[in-house]
Amino acid sequence: MKTKTPAVQLGDLFSVVLPDGRYGAIRILNLIDNSSLIAVTIYLDSNLPLMTDPRLQVTLLQNRFRYLNESAMSWYDGKIPKDFLFIGNIPVSDEEKMLECKKYSGKLSASCAYPVYWEWRWLHDRENYENEVQAERIKRENENKQRIQTPKQMLTDDEFWGYISLLELQQQGEEDAVAPLIAKLAKTSVGNMKKFNETLAHKLYLLDTKEHAKHIGEFGYNEENDYVSVDGFLYARCAAVAKGENFYESALSSPSKMPKDEDFEILLYIVRDAYFKKTGKEYNYDTGCSFETFENRAGWR
Repeated sequence: MKTKTPAVQLGDLFSVVLPDGRYGAIRILNLIDNSSLIAVTIYLDSNLPLMTDPRLQVTLLQNRFRYLNESAMSWYDGKIPKDFLFIGNIPVSDEEKMLECKKYSGKLSASCAYPVYWEWRWLHDRENYENEVQAERIKRENENKQRIQTPKQMLTDDEFWGYISLLELQQQGEEDAVAPLIAKLAKTSVGNMKKFNETLAHKLYLLDTKEHAKHIGEFGYNEENDYVSVDGFLYARCAAVAKGENFYESALSSPSKMPKDEDFEILLYIVRDAYFKKTGKEYNYDTGCSFETFENRAGWR
């Protein structure tokens, strides 16, 4: 008789095989719909972890490259992959339940556990690791140069901003703020959702410039260090779009008018949630141009 796989629970621990064959371990800290908040533990060993191992209770702090003691946590979409090995459960503490994480890393896979391996290499094999990362970055840049950033079919401006006007930004909770827009999109066709997605990506892409990055507040672009928080800048651009057409057009033409120390990351997941509401399935779609930071190459010259 076939047994039913038990549902994933908060605090569940899974071991994952790392690139060098050793084992890492991740833990589930939160669950919302089809998304899991994953914390990478400091466990790194040639043997599978035992529940008595204290390393399973410690979340990894990242310090490679530009990380500054940042907890290795992120949201992922999808079910637990079959190659994840269930270890046991360490109940989530009240303190852990209060943790907020705004990082989203796409579909759940074994790579979610890799930060512990990357941190180990940063400490023990830094030169080779840096060379590999540099080579991969150059390869990716060359590929991006060949990619033409051209949006596919989009909504008209009137249509797009009409949708954005449904956001209720006066609501204290972001989920309440986006609920009317999600509900409206869920009643339209999938093709219309993709057009909204294309238009949003293009609006964000146009704001992806060095000058705009300088004016987002505390974590804006720093000339001296040649650094900006790629996620922080993206979320600030989302806030500019969420404020509506007049604000967006003003910020687009005058970068100093960008939102200061604000973010509205949830805007990135509007179509995903509307699609799931309509179809009950995961949303998989690549826009014609990328909204990620540094993709607008002309804006960063």
